[in-house]
Amino acid sequence: MLPWILGRGLGIAGYLSLFGLTAFGLWLRHPWRIRVSKPAPETVLRVHAVLAPLTLVLIVGHVIALVLDRYAGVGWLGAVAPGGSSYRPLAVALGTLSLYFGAIVGATAALAGRWGRLPWLPVHRLASLAFVAVWLHGILAGSDTKVMLPIYIVTGALTLAGWMTRRLAKPSLTPHRERPAAADRTDVPMLTAGRR
Repeated sequence: MLPWILGRGLGIAGYLSLFGLTAFGLWLRHPWRIRVSKPAPETVLRVHAVLAPLTLVLIVGHVIALVLDRYAGVGWLGAVAPGGSSYRPLAVALGTLSLYFGAIVGATAALAGRWGRLPWLPVHRLASLAFVAVWLHGILAGSDTKVMLPIYIVTGALTLAGWMTRRLAKPSLTPHRERPAAADRTDVPMLTAGRR
C-alpha cells in the first residue's frame, strides 16, 4: 500500500502546488493587480518561480510511486504513453498529457530571454490547458474523488474566475509599462520588471 499512498499523496500535493502556481501566474499579469499593492509583483513572481520546480518534483514523485505500484496498473508505458495504462486509460492519459504540457511550458519559461526572441509567452499560455488536464485527471483518475471533490470544485472555480476576469477586464485597467530600449529589451517583461 505504501507506493499507492505515496502516489496519491504526492499527486494531491502536486495538484495543490500546481493550483498555486497557476493562481500566481494569472495574478502576475492580471489587470486588477494595479489596484492592490500587496504582495509586490516581485514577490508574486518569486513565489510563482519557486512553485514551478516544487510542482515538478511532486508530480515526478507521483508518477514514480504509481509506476512502482503494481496494483495501480499504470506501469512505465502508462506513465509515458497516453492510453497505455490499464487503469482508467483516459484519466491517466490526461495526466500524462498534462505532464508534457507542463514540461513544454516550464522549459520555454526557463529559456525565455536566453535564446534571442524565443516566443515563450504564447507557449506559456498552454499552462491553462495543462491545469484543465490535471483537474480532469484528478477527478477522473482518483479513487477518492468524492472526498476530494470540494477541493477540485473550489480550486477549479477560483482558477476559472481568475482566467475569466483577466480576459474580460477592461484594457484601460491594464498596467502600462515603459518599453525598455531596444538594447535592453527581452522577451520576458515580468522578469525584467522584477529586476528593476
